Amino acid sequence: MEFVKVTEQNSEILKSIVHEFRHQSISDEKALSFIHHPSIVCFACVEQDTAIGYTYAYRLPRMDNGNDIMQIYHLFVKEEYRRKGIARKLMNLMLNYAEEEKLHYVLLLTGTDFIPARRLYESLGGYNHPDFKETYYWYITGKPQP
Repeated sequence: MEFVKVTEQNSEILKSIVHEFRHQSISDEKALSFIHHPSIVCFACVEQDTAIGYTYAYRLPRMDNGNDIMQIYHLFVKEEYRRKGIARKLMNLMLNYAEEEKLHYVLLLTGTDFIPARRLYESLGGYNHPDFKETYYWYITGKPQP
């Protein structure tokens, strides 16, 4: 099992993430466009050239004098690999990146009922803000398809 930052040199990992977790395929051009986007940070756990876990985040600029922030958008581990420390390692990679980049803060939205995930985030020092427990979506171009 190997943990890597997804880059142009290993873009096949992104294609594996999309295949394994989204049950879709993407072109090389789409993969490279995603990887090259200046606000995207992505780490993966790979076993035998297949993604078994990943996290990705958006680095977001602030309009004031503060440093950028980062929103962790996805953190997934295949069910058969859970409870092996993979999600913790992926989160640590993301938090270490934020620290190295001197980001102002990291934000992660999760469901109220995701108790194991919430325990993980709290064990890593995450603060569960009492005023922001639910998130709403407005799908402008239609709901995502499986």
